[in-house]
Amino acid sequence: MNNLRKVIRIIVLYTVIDSCMIEIGYSGDDNYPLGARSAGMATASVMMTDIWASANNQAGLGYLEQAEAALYYENRLNTKSLSQQAGIFAVPVKSTAIAINYRYFGFSKYNESKFGLAVGKKLGEKIALGVQMDYFHTHFAGDYGNYGVLCGEIGLLCEPVKNLTVGAHLFNISRSKQKANPDERVPTVMRFGLGYSIRDQATISVETEKDSRMDAVFKGGLEYNPIGELFLRCGVSTGHLYQYAFGLGYSWKSFTIDVAFSHHQILGYNPHISIIAKLW
Repeated sequence: MNNLRKVIRIIVLYTVIDSCMIEIGYSGDDNYPLGARSAGMATASVMMTDIWASANNQAGLGYLEQAEAALYYENRLNTKSLSQQAGIFAVPVKSTAIAINYRYFGFSKYNESKFGLAVGKKLGEKIALGVQMDYFHTHFAGDYGNYGVLCGEIGLLCEPVKNLTVGAHLFNISRSKQKANPDERVPTVMRFGLGYSIRDQATISVETEKDSRMDAVFKGGLEYNPIGELFLRCGVSTGHLYQYAFGLGYSWKSFTIDVAFSHHQILGYNPHISIIAKLW
């Protein structure tokens, strides 16, 4: 029975990889939520205000209080060639924060890189706006060559009532087209979510995400602070890649380490880890 499960797992894994590569060839340059904190809540993170807002909703950068740097790694589907790495550096200037970020996905034969320059600004005590300009670079081995494309993102955060945060984000506002396939556009992704804090000890988040190529995805997450600087997280999603997730985070002096595991019902667990360092 164990051998049969392994065989089924391998067959499904290669089928998923093959289908992903076909999809990427026609409509790559996807935008993925980043950070193990987000992953531990099934990526229900459009309303979060940490440094990973640079990738998840740039409006959250407006709440940054000091310079920070962050690194992230995801071993997607337990396959090295599908791993994802990212890094962010952000600096606040009064009520505005500027961030640069980089994400890499793939392997030597095929890979995607995303370079982003983001600005987030608080427009008042209860509202913030963020924008980002992205450059995607895609590499194909052999005769397929390389290509790049520019696109933009915009995000909004507001607190209509105490303890309730509303987040909205739109990726590819320019509806940029793929240079490798002029008939294909970079996918436009819309996200909308709510986060509610309970006595500064727990946060419940719900979110819907709509990719222009797919049906809407619904997510829900919980972050709980039982003691000190320890945080426990869990989440569920209707997405095709991850069904549920869990994780934890711990802050010590100027560092925060987050780990998470997301689960696919056939392919198993996918580990995530990220670290944030407060610089000055």
